[in-house]
Amino acid sequence: MIKCEDCRAECCREVCVEMDPPETIEDWDIIRWMLAHENVAVYIDEEDAWLVEFKTKCRKLDDHNRCVIYKTRPKICSDHPVDDCVMNSKDPAEKLRFDSMDQVEKHIEEVIKPKLLKESQKQLEDLEKWKF
Repeated sequence: MIKCEDCRAECCREVCVEMDPPETIEDWDIIRWMLAHENVAVYIDEEDAWLVEFKTKCRKLDDHNRCVIYKTRPKICSDHPVDDCVMNSKDPAEKLRFDSMDQVEKHIEEVIKPKLLKESQKQLEDLEKWKF
């Protein structure tokens, strides 16, 4: 297990923001737009949360990946458990990850469109059963 003293500051090189899971094709188009930008990824973590990841180095890291404000660092930093460090995990950090528009477009074609078509077909079949 890696200790903080041996850390390469992996978690100090990104900002992740939780987002609502995509439900519509418009939501998927927003993900496409996000992925058109440099250093942005979208993924589902091990707890099924959807996150937007911005690869950006913390301004408080020195040239040796040491925090220059370690004693007064933000609470979110000090609360981050060593066990949750991506360097210590045995499992992948993501269940599903998109790093490019091409990846999300392939996922839409192979997974989302068939799912939406199936749901639409079921709704049409249910409509046919209604009696007026």
